[in-house]
Amino acid sequence: MQKTSVVTPPSPLLGLTELVRAAAEMRSLLAASPLLRSVERGASHAALVIPGFGAGDSSTYVLRRYLRKWGYRPEAWSQGVNLGFRQRLLRGVEQRLRHIHADSGLPVTLIGQSLGGIYARELARSHPDLVKQVITLGSPFAGPEGAAPLVNKIYSHLNPDRHVEREFDDIAQMRRQIKQAPPVPTTAVYSRGDGVVSWRACVQLNGDEQCENVEVRGSHCGMAVNPAVLYVIADRLAWEGDWRPFDRSGKRWRNLVYPEAVDARADLDHGDL
Repeated sequence: MQKTSVVTPPSPLLGLTELVRAAAEMRSLLAASPLLRSVERGASHAALVIPGFGAGDSSTYVLRRYLRKWGYRPEAWSQGVNLGFRQRLLRGVEQRLRHIHADSGLPVTLIGQSLGGIYARELARSHPDLVKQVITLGSPFAGPEGAAPLVNKIYSHLNPDRHVEREFDDIAQMRRQIKQAPPVPTTAVYSRGDGVVSWRACVQLNGDEQCENVEVRGSHCGMAVNPAVLYVIADRLAWEGDWRPFDRSGKRWRNLVYPEAVDARADLDHGDL
Protein backbone atom coordinates (compact mmCIF):
# COMPACT_ATOMS: atom_id res chain seq x y z
CA MET A 1 0.00 0.00 0.00
CA GLN A 2 1.40 3.38 -0.97
CA LYS A 3 2.01 6.03 1.62
CA THR A 4 0.19 9.33 1.35
CA SER A 5 2.54 12.03 0.16
CA VAL A 6 3.28 14.65 2.79
CA VAL A 7 5.18 17.87 2.20
CA THR A 8 7.44 18.24 5.23
CA PRO A 9 10.09 20.89 5.99
CA PRO A 10 13.67 20.24 4.86
CA SER A 11 16.35 18.94 7.18
CA PRO A 12 17.62 21.56 9.68
CA LEU A 13 21.17 20.65 8.64
CA LEU A 14 20.43 21.74 5.08
CA GLY A 15 19.10 25.04 6.41
CA LEU A 16 22.19 25.67 8.53
CA THR A 17 24.49 25.23 5.53
CA GLU A 18 22.40 27.27 3.07
CA LEU A 19 24.50 30.43 2.98
CA VAL A 20 27.81 28.57 2.85
CA ARG A 21 26.61 26.45 -0.07
CA ALA A 22 25.12 29.46 -1.87
CA ALA A 23 28.46 31.30 -1.56
CA ALA A 24 30.26 28.28 -3.02
CA GLU A 25 27.84 28.20 -5.95
CA MET A 26 28.50 31.88 -6.56
CA ARG A 27 32.26 31.27 -6.58
CA SER A 28 31.86 28.39 -9.02
CA LEU A 29 30.55 30.80 -11.65
CA LEU A 30 34.12 31.75 -12.56
CA ALA A 31 35.04 28.17 -13.45
CA ALA A 32 31.75 27.68 -15.31
CA SER A 33 31.95 30.94 -17.28
CA PRO A 34 33.43 29.41 -20.47
CA LEU A 35 30.55 26.93 -20.64
CA LEU A 36 27.94 29.59 -19.89
CA ARG A 37 29.40 31.87 -22.56
CA SER A 38 29.05 29.09 -25.15
CA VAL A 39 25.37 28.27 -24.58
CA GLU A 40 22.97 28.09 -27.48
CA ARG A 41 21.23 31.41 -28.14
CA GLY A 42 17.62 31.85 -29.15
CA ALA A 43 15.79 34.81 -30.64
CA SER A 44 16.13 37.88 -28.45
CA HIS A 45 13.09 38.44 -26.28
CA ALA A 46 12.32 39.89 -22.87
CA ALA A 47 12.48 38.01 -19.58
CA LEU A 48 10.89 39.36 -16.41
CA VAL A 49 12.80 38.17 -13.32
CA ILE A 50 10.92 38.10 -9.99
CA PRO A 51 12.84 37.79 -6.69
CA GLY A 52 12.04 35.52 -3.77
CA PHE A 53 10.57 36.25 -0.35
CA GLY A 54 12.49 38.90 1.56
CA ALA A 55 14.54 39.88 -1.49
CA GLY A 56 14.51 42.58 -4.11
CA ASP A 57 15.97 43.14 -7.56
CA SER A 58 19.55 43.15 -6.29
CA SER A 59 19.21 39.42 -5.56
CA THR A 60 18.61 38.67 -9.24
CA TYR A 61 21.36 40.96 -10.60
CA VAL A 62 23.75 38.13 -11.52
CA LEU A 63 21.03 36.20 -13.31
CA ARG A 64 19.90 39.27 -15.26
CA ARG A 65 23.51 40.05 -16.16
CA TYR A 66 23.89 36.60 -17.74
CA LEU A 67 20.59 36.98 -19.59
CA ARG A 68 21.87 40.24 -21.06
CA LYS A 69 25.16 38.59 -22.12
CA TRP A 70 23.18 35.89 -23.91
CA GLY A 71 21.36 38.52 -25.95
CA TYR A 72 18.03 38.58 -24.12
CA ARG A 73 16.29 41.55 -22.53
CA PRO A 74 16.19 40.97 -18.75
CA GLU A 75 13.74 43.10 -16.80
CA ALA A 76 13.60 43.63 -13.04
CA TRP A 77 10.27 43.38 -11.28
CA SER A 78 10.66 46.93 -9.79
CA GLN A 79 8.27 46.35 -6.87
CA GLY A 80 10.77 46.68 -4.03
CA VAL A 81 11.21 43.84 -1.54
CA ASN A 82 8.98 40.79 -2.01
CA LEU A 83 7.29 40.57 1.40
CA GLY A 84 4.64 38.00 0.54
CA PHE A 85 1.94 37.05 -1.95
CA ARG A 86 -0.08 40.27 -2.01
CA GLN A 87 -2.61 41.78 -4.38
CA ARG A 88 -0.78 45.11 -4.48
CA LEU A 89 2.45 43.50 -5.60
CA LEU A 90 0.61 41.22 -8.02
CA ARG A 91 -1.08 44.21 -9.65
CA GLY A 92 2.23 46.06 -9.83
CA VAL A 93 4.14 43.23 -11.51
CA GLU A 94 1.16 42.65 -13.83
CA GLN A 95 1.56 46.22 -15.04
CA ARG A 96 5.27 45.56 -15.55
CA LEU A 97 4.43 42.51 -17.66
CA ARG A 98 1.93 44.46 -19.78
CA HIS A 99 4.43 47.26 -20.34
CA ILE A 100 7.27 44.90 -21.30
CA HIS A 101 5.03 42.97 -23.69
CA ALA A 102 3.72 46.17 -25.30
CA ASP A 103 7.25 47.51 -25.69
CA SER A 104 8.64 44.37 -27.34
CA GLY A 105 5.55 43.03 -29.07
CA LEU A 106 6.60 39.49 -28.10
CA PRO A 107 5.55 37.05 -25.35
CA VAL A 108 7.70 37.40 -22.23
CA THR A 109 9.52 34.64 -20.34
CA LEU A 110 8.80 34.80 -16.61
CA ILE A 111 11.54 33.62 -14.23
CA GLY A 112 10.71 33.50 -10.54
CA GLN A 113 12.92 32.51 -7.63
CA SER A 114 11.13 30.88 -4.67
CA LEU A 115 8.01 32.99 -3.92
CA GLY A 116 8.72 34.92 -7.12
CA GLY A 117 7.88 31.76 -9.04
CA ILE A 118 4.37 31.74 -7.57
CA TYR A 119 3.89 35.29 -8.85
CA ALA A 120 5.18 34.16 -12.26
CA ARG A 121 2.77 31.21 -12.41
CA GLU A 122 -0.23 33.34 -11.45
CA LEU A 123 0.66 36.00 -14.02
CA ALA A 124 0.87 33.30 -16.69
CA ARG A 125 -2.45 31.85 -15.56
CA SER A 126 -4.17 35.24 -15.85
CA HIS A 127 -2.40 36.42 -19.01
CA PRO A 128 -1.21 33.43 -21.08
CA ASP A 129 -1.28 35.55 -24.24
CA LEU A 130 1.51 37.73 -22.81
CA VAL A 131 3.76 34.90 -21.62
CA LYS A 132 6.09 32.59 -23.57
CA GLN A 133 6.98 30.31 -20.66
CA VAL A 134 7.49 30.16 -16.90
CA ILE A 135 10.68 29.03 -15.15
CA THR A 136 10.52 28.60 -11.38
CA LEU A 137 13.59 28.23 -9.14
CA GLY A 138 12.83 26.42 -5.90
CA SER A 139 9.25 27.72 -5.80
CA PRO A 140 6.98 25.97 -3.23
CA PHE A 141 3.77 26.15 -5.25
CA ALA A 142 2.77 22.60 -4.33
CA GLY A 143 2.89 23.08 -0.56
CA PRO A 144 3.88 26.24 1.34
CA GLU A 145 3.70 24.21 4.56
CA GLY A 146 6.97 22.61 3.46
CA ALA A 147 9.03 25.70 4.36
CA ALA A 148 11.54 25.61 7.20
CA PRO A 149 9.95 26.58 10.56
CA LEU A 150 11.87 29.86 10.85
CA VAL A 151 10.89 30.88 7.31
CA ASN A 152 7.24 30.05 8.05
CA LYS A 153 7.39 32.07 11.25
CA ILE A 154 8.81 35.15 9.53
CA TYR A 155 6.35 34.86 6.64
CA SER A 156 3.38 34.50 9.01
CA HIS A 157 4.54 37.52 11.01
CA LEU A 158 4.66 39.69 7.88
CA ASN A 159 1.50 38.15 6.40
CA PRO A 160 -0.95 37.42 9.26
CA ASP A 161 -4.09 35.50 8.33
CA ARG A 162 -6.37 38.48 8.93
CA HIS A 163 -4.47 40.51 6.33
CA VAL A 164 -4.40 37.67 3.81
CA GLU A 165 -8.15 37.09 4.25
CA ARG A 166 -8.72 40.78 3.60
CA GLU A 167 -6.93 40.53 0.25
CA PHE A 168 -8.21 37.14 -0.93
CA ASP A 169 -11.88 36.16 -0.55
CA ASP A 170 -11.25 32.41 -0.63
CA ILE A 171 -7.80 31.42 0.62
CA ALA A 172 -8.44 27.68 0.21
CA GLN A 173 -9.43 28.17 -3.43
CA MET A 174 -6.39 30.37 -4.01
CA ARG A 175 -4.06 27.68 -2.63
CA ARG A 176 -5.68 24.99 -4.78
CA GLN A 177 -5.27 27.22 -7.83
CA ILE A 178 -1.59 27.89 -7.11
CA LYS A 179 -0.90 24.14 -7.25
CA GLN A 180 -2.33 23.84 -10.76
CA ALA A 181 0.08 24.30 -13.67
CA PRO A 182 -0.34 27.50 -15.71
CA PRO A 183 -1.45 27.14 -19.35
CA VAL A 184 2.00 27.85 -20.82
CA PRO A 185 5.22 25.81 -21.03
CA THR A 186 6.55 25.51 -17.48
CA THR A 187 9.90 24.38 -16.09
CA ALA A 188 10.18 23.79 -12.35
CA VAL A 189 13.81 23.70 -11.18
CA TYR A 190 14.27 22.08 -7.78
CA SER A 191 16.99 20.65 -5.52
CA ARG A 192 16.83 17.90 -2.94
CA GLY A 193 19.50 19.88 -1.13
CA ASP A 194 17.10 22.81 -0.65
CA GLY A 195 17.34 23.92 2.98
CA VAL A 196 14.57 26.55 2.90
CA VAL A 197 11.61 24.74 1.34
CA SER A 198 10.96 21.05 0.75
CA TRP A 199 11.88 19.91 -2.75
CA ARG A 200 8.55 18.05 -2.75
CA ALA A 201 6.75 21.40 -2.73
CA CYS A 202 8.64 22.54 -5.85
CA VAL A 203 7.65 19.87 -8.39
CA GLN A 204 4.66 19.84 -10.73
CA LEU A 205 2.79 16.53 -10.79
CA ASN A 206 -0.44 17.40 -12.58
CA GLY A 207 0.73 19.37 -15.61
CA ASP A 208 0.50 18.56 -19.31
CA GLU A 209 3.26 17.51 -21.71
CA GLN A 210 4.70 21.05 -21.69
CA CYS A 211 5.40 20.95 -17.95
CA GLU A 212 8.69 19.58 -16.69
CA ASN A 213 10.65 19.24 -13.47
CA VAL A 214 14.44 19.61 -13.66
CA GLU A 215 16.53 18.59 -10.66
CA VAL A 216 19.82 20.29 -9.87
CA ARG A 217 22.31 19.92 -7.03
CA GLY A 218 22.57 22.95 -4.81
CA SER A 219 21.05 25.24 -2.22
CA HIS A 220 17.85 27.28 -2.21
CA CYS A 221 19.43 30.70 -1.75
CA GLY A 222 21.97 30.05 -4.50
CA MET A 223 19.48 29.09 -7.21
CA ALA A 224 19.95 32.33 -9.15
CA VAL A 225 23.78 32.04 -9.12
CA ASN A 226 24.15 28.27 -9.51
CA PRO A 227 25.85 27.55 -12.88
CA ALA A 228 23.75 24.40 -13.39
CA VAL A 229 20.57 26.44 -12.92
CA LEU A 230 21.79 29.19 -15.23
CA TYR A 231 22.49 26.60 -17.90
CA VAL A 232 18.94 25.22 -17.63
CA ILE A 233 17.56 28.74 -17.95
CA ALA A 234 19.72 29.40 -21.03
CA ASP A 235 18.55 26.14 -22.60
CA ARG A 236 14.90 26.97 -21.92
CA LEU A 237 15.22 30.46 -23.36
CA ALA A 238 16.74 29.14 -26.59
CA TRP A 239 13.86 26.97 -27.82
CA GLU A 240 11.86 28.28 -30.76
CA GLY A 241 8.88 26.76 -32.56
CA ASP A 242 7.62 23.61 -30.89
CA TRP A 243 8.44 23.30 -27.20
CA ARG A 244 11.07 20.75 -26.28
CA PRO A 245 12.00 19.48 -22.80
CA PHE A 246 15.40 19.92 -21.20
CA ASP A 247 17.65 17.05 -22.31
CA ARG A 248 20.14 15.99 -19.65
CA SER A 249 21.57 13.29 -21.95
CA GLY A 250 22.58 15.64 -24.74
CA LYS A 251 26.20 15.88 -23.60
CA ARG A 252 28.22 13.58 -21.36
CA TRP A 253 28.91 16.22 -18.70
CA ARG A 254 25.18 16.74 -18.18
CA ASN A 255 24.92 13.22 -16.77
CA LEU A 256 27.25 14.31 -13.98
CA VAL A 257 25.69 17.70 -13.29
CA TYR A 258 22.01 16.79 -13.46
CA PRO A 259 20.66 13.82 -11.47
CA GLU A 260 19.07 11.10 -13.53
CA ALA A 261 15.44 11.75 -14.33
CA VAL A 262 13.18 9.90 -11.92
CA ASP A 263 9.46 9.52 -11.34
CA ALA A 264 8.86 12.41 -8.93
CA ARG A 265 5.36 11.16 -8.17
CA ALA A 266 6.70 7.79 -7.03
CA ASP A 267 9.31 9.51 -4.85
CA LEU A 268 6.62 11.61 -3.23
CA ASP A 269 4.29 8.69 -2.63
CA HIS A 270 7.02 6.67 -0.94
CA GLY A 271 8.52 9.55 1.00
CA ASP A 272 11.87 9.02 -0.64
CA LEU A 273 14.46 11.74 -0.11
